[in-house]
Amino acid sequence: MALADGAVLVAGPFRLDMRERRLTRDGVAIPLSGKPLELLEFLMKGSQRLINKDEIFERVWEGRAISEAVLTTAIRQIRAALGDDARNPAIIETVHGKGYRFLIPATSAARGARLTSAAAPSHARRRAAPAIFAAVLLLAFLLAAVIFSRAGSRPASPPAKSIAVMPFADLSPEADAAWFTEGLTEEIVTSIARTPDLRIASRRAAETAARDGATPAALRDRLGVATVLEGAVRRTEGRVKVTAHLFRTSDGFQLWTQSYDRAENDVITIQEDIAVDIARALDTVLDPSKLAAMMKAGTASPAAYEAYLIGVAFSRRNLLGGDIEDARRSAAAFERAREIDPSFSNAHWRAALAWFNNETRMDSKVFGAEFSREERLTAYEHRVDAAIATASNEIDALKYRSSRASMRLQLKPAHDLMLQYLKARPRDIDAWEQLATLAAYAGDRRSVARAAERVHALSMESGWPWSRAVTISVMAMKPELAARRARAQLRVNPDNATLNYQAHRAFLWSGAIEDAKKALVYVRSSAMAEENKLLAEMRQACAEGRIADAARFRERIEPIGDVAARWQAAQLMGDQADANRILAQFDNEEGLPTLLQFMFHPTFDATAFPALMRRLEIEGVRPVRPARMPMACATVPAA
Repeated sequence: MALADGAVLVAGPFRLDMRERRLTRDGVAIPLSGKPLELLEFLMKGSQRLINKDEIFERVWEGRAISEAVLTTAIRQIRAALGDDARNPAIIETVHGKGYRFLIPATSAARGARLTSAAAPSHARRRAAPAIFAAVLLLAFLLAAVIFSRAGSRPASPPAKSIAVMPFADLSPEADAAWFTEGLTEEIVTSIARTPDLRIASRRAAETAARDGATPAALRDRLGVATVLEGAVRRTEGRVKVTAHLFRTSDGFQLWTQSYDRAENDVITIQEDIAVDIARALDTVLDPSKLAAMMKAGTASPAAYEAYLIGVAFSRRNLLGGDIEDARRSAAAFERAREIDPSFSNAHWRAALAWFNNETRMDSKVFGAEFSREERLTAYEHRVDAAIATASNEIDALKYRSSRASMRLQLKPAHDLMLQYLKARPRDIDAWEQLATLAAYAGDRRSVARAAERVHALSMESGWPWSRAVTISVMAMKPELAARRARAQLRVNPDNATLNYQAHRAFLWSGAIEDAKKALVYVRSSAMAEENKLLAEMRQACAEGRIADAARFRERIEPIGDVAARWQAAQLMGDQADANRILAQFDNEEGLPTLLQFMFHPTFDATAFPALMRRLEIEGVRPVRPARMPMACATVPAA
């Protein structure tokens, strides 16, 4: 039965009055406010019905794009307030991968009315209790028999130096710091990952386990880790308090616990302190003092750091949904961070990438037509120079210098600098992606394939697969491998729009047309740019032999598409002459940094551009013969 909006809701001993925003249990007030209180109201109104996550996001968060970690945190706060146990829920049930169910029947009541017997257990329930108890005993007996029968096949003990970082909870009074806790959790994972002998569980797997309320033993078996870090954040009255606990999964024994109570202007050091303390607690190879030196946030300004965390959060949303507005919000946040603290190297670097990212990427259009390519390149140079000048150590500066050298078409120095950096930072996914691009410029597809393998493996370990691993695999002319990686990533992150877009192309290149159709469904419903959706539709039409449909999609791309989209559309139709014409505007000294980026595509024919060929000759680079596009409407002729 649907319950009226504004009604007082009664469920068992609980009474929720949303007009007064008051929750009580047997007449005693329970502290709960903000979104968790609104979520509880929504769950109670739909009591005993499974409410899926999309419905929750639409009603409680008004359809805003937020991560599942925010919902998980709100559910955890509600459970804590109501005294519910996630392992044996009596109030809120988690239905894995779908949503939540409020288990107690809820009814409407007039304000001031006393609880009636309707809210109490009925005689029928009392009479049923012995039968239920007998059934529970029988189930427990059968479960014990299964456990004992499988005891001999119990998984081997996980490595002693292995850890899962669970999502930190937001316990702030208004529950309004979810973005901060999400960013802090990610930064802690990044910091801990620099310890070479410490195995870290997938972050997505950890989030799923947290949502399911897994026991320590379950975490041990599901995540393959010996230890788990969990914690909570509370921000109030100018202070930030973080509590962290490290416990053993074999028996739940708490190995270490610590509270960090700091003024907001000292919040930056918390993530560093947690990582260093864990390094000490687990006796890792890396000296904790060296770890602390490596992972300095790079700013002493809490305002700059908060802006940086917001930039990280929006960047992640852009990867998930493909919405260019999230990329713009991310870029704006990184700009704020570097303006607040001009010595913040990481902020300069992330801002630089937003100004002149790879022209062929979907997120490269952060700054629109109001800026010329020359202006964007100048802005990029200014920011990357600032990143180099303010880098806290020479190793980090190597990556920035490599990027700058590449933009200046100094291809061999750029490649060598990136190899030096990766020797010292072998787990930097972003750097492996950059190396793939540099290898493509040099025509070294074997190195491109190697970089794709590292990007895929490292991102899968992190729990947040990078779709760029699929893209790079395609560009390395490994379509079957790209398709396999796409399937593996989609099993972890099936709703990621950007991943489905890249998987769609990989499936078509490998001949898996039916798989491509499924990925296209997600692309169509995504928030990514219309030109990208049309390109995907055009690829599908070509692969299915629908030439007329493909031509119509190309006509729609022409007036709205950027250079990369129109170039790809021309190639898909087998119109290589027009594809070359579209890029000819960049075959000059000013345009070469843009034209060079198209060499990432194996179908690009460098020999059609005299100025580029002269520059490549100076750099000692011999471009490879262009590849054929497998799903083109008319196959692109080889040079």
